[in-house]
Amino acid sequence: MRLPLAAITAASIFVSCSPKPVEPPPPEPTKIRTTYRVLGGVSMGAIGGMALASSNPEKIDGVASLGGPIDAAFFQRFIDDFVAGGFCSKEELETIMAQDPVRLNDPTVIDVCATPRRAVPGKWEHPNDFNHLHITNNGGTFDRESYLEMMGDLMLAYGNFFTNNPDSPIAPPGIDAEVVRHPPADICSNPRRVQGLKNAEYNPAGTYSAITFCDGKQRLYFCSTGKEKVNFCSDPANVASPLPVAREAAFAAQYCLNKGGAVEATKDTEILYWLQNAGTVDPCRQRDLAAPILLAWDYNGNGRRDYGEPIVNNSHERWDDVGIDGCADAFENGSGGCNPAASTTPTDANRDNYDPDQNPDGTEQSWRYDLGEPFRDFGLDGVAGSVDTGEGNGVYDEVEGRKRLFALDGRTNFKKLEPSAMARLHVLLDGGIRDIFNLGLNARHLFTAVKSARQGLVGEYRNFTDIPGMKDRVTGNFNPWNRSWKSVPKDLITLYGNETRTDAEVIAGAGDHVGTAGEAASRFQIVFNWVAYMWPNAPKPQAVFGESTAADYRTETYQSTALGAKWEYAIALPPGYGDAANAQARYPVAYLLHGYGMDPSDFVAAAIIANNFVVDPALQLRPVIYVFPNGRCCFVNSVTGARDCRNTDDTGMNIDRLPNWERECNSGTFWVNRKGYSSTDGTPYGDALFELMGHIDTQYRTLPAAEVEAR
Repeated sequence: MRLPLAAITAASIFVSCSPKPVEPPPPEPTKIRTTYRVLGGVSMGAIGGMALASSNPEKIDGVASLGGPIDAAFFQRFIDDFVAGGFCSKEELETIMAQDPVRLNDPTVIDVCATPRRAVPGKWEHPNDFNHLHITNNGGTFDRESYLEMMGDLMLAYGNFFTNNPDSPIAPPGIDAEVVRHPPADICSNPRRVQGLKNAEYNPAGTYSAITFCDGKQRLYFCSTGKEKVNFCSDPANVASPLPVAREAAFAAQYCLNKGGAVEATKDTEILYWLQNAGTVDPCRQRDLAAPILLAWDYNGNGRRDYGEPIVNNSHERWDDVGIDGCADAFENGSGGCNPAASTTPTDANRDNYDPDQNPDGTEQSWRYDLGEPFRDFGLDGVAGSVDTGEGNGVYDEVEGRKRLFALDGRTNFKKLEPSAMARLHVLLDGGIRDIFNLGLNARHLFTAVKSARQGLVGEYRNFTDIPGMKDRVTGNFNPWNRSWKSVPKDLITLYGNETRTDAEVIAGAGDHVGTAGEAASRFQIVFNWVAYMWPNAPKPQAVFGESTAADYRTETYQSTALGAKWEYAIALPPGYGDAANAQARYPVAYLLHGYGMDPSDFVAAAIIANNFVVDPALQLRPVIYVFPNGRCCFVNSVTGARDCRNTDDTGMNIDRLPNWERECNSGTFWVNRKGYSSTDGTPYGDALFELMGHIDTQYRTLPAAEVEAR
């Protein structure tokens, strides 16, 4: 049917005159809290930086952890099964001792039943056990002595990882904290003995006493002909009574008398030989480095830790790492429950096995206790009826040091963040696949939480040139100084190093703690570019080549309220900071934390790399203020009680050379609030770092925190 023209016209008028639907107002743009700060660090700085960032995410916009950080669960496994493990069973040791107590110190006997943790193919882990520690000379000398010193400093920071003592955060039970702080001169020949301490695996009846012991590095000797290692255990007398240090050289000379003479191998003269042998305990020679943070079981009662005698580890109640479904693979029914009988061909039917790539939220074999997993409520020693810490209280217990390790754990805390906090905290990680402490693997485990939160929208790279846009088209080498960073994910991890290494690459440190010179440079170059592209929408002060003021590098001191002493830091002000045109300009700040045994001056030169590209007309990298705090422990004057948290005093004198001044630790704070030797001995090193951030804001033109629509 055809409508009349008048009707069509009327309908058109009616439609055109009808009120238009009201459009809703556009939504308010989502804003994101921005501090214009990032926190980064290497090694010890990576460990502390992540601990502080993940537990104080509101204070920074991003955290860069290079060569770390510690993943609490993976690290717990490392120290339990590798660093402090590898011993024969109690039954095997008692059988050996029944034959001859001296045989507990004979490597040819003990190595038959010992269970050292060897490298897992494809997993990049180093072979390691207490008697055979993996060592390196990359980024510092990390030998048996260094292991003990670093473990001591870690436990001063967090608390003891192996035992619990209500009277001291670090001293083992029955050992006075002063013995740990200042080991007596005779402690190697006159160890402190603890009676009645029990342990489910090695001393369930309390039969054996626990003792302090000495360890440390030992000189290495080989015979010139054939490079045969001098076997100090070839003399049975040395097995029964280890040879004094003063007689080692004479024994080596006699042993090699007809083999070309004895040669002492050092890390400077025979690096490969040193790397292969310096981590191994030679039980037939005396050791003279006191290690009172640990105890050993003295099975044969001779007052020393013999080669086969285990380390005391009462760190946690024993649990079955079978996942929150409560059943191991062999019992899983595929529906989240358990079958009454075990399968002869077990599979992960409930799909709860932890895997950093395929199942990062899995709880079975995750190396940590998860609520719902079966545990024996027998206390830390694992022995029923011993009235030990935590026995019968109905909850899973572990030593205070490990509780704090998990309390400051990056993976744990990142997963706890509110979605808004997750969204604003960006994470940069790296690590060598041959790192002495498996820090590349630690980073990989932590990054699973970031990847899950970002729903996979992250950057995972197996080497530097895998980062998009960073491979030079001509040379094929890593070239990060370009504008491709604007398209690189702000959350990324880079694992560096080759699957296999030549001897030359081992010596150069390829894939190791710091890496080769090229790998080390690449790691810092990534950080500087990552920081520079963190806030693309923020105002950017200009620095013009040939016209701007040069970068300013200096070391400064201020009175820290948190530390109750003067504290020092180094700072690098970028090119152009002093330009008249930038007099009102403000800058973001990057705080970079140095590694173990280093000090702020070791990092200052690194900032020159970034600042060269701030004035490069082809790149014009964002200028950033870099601050390098001091991570060495404070000094305390034993006479006056005065404190000083600098490395040098007002006259430029090294404080460690002045009488009566002593550091609170061996070499590093690990950047967290220190537990110390006693309940009154803590030092708030973590709090001090955030206090420093406030101080920098008052002294320099930093960008203030703001709510912005986009970074």
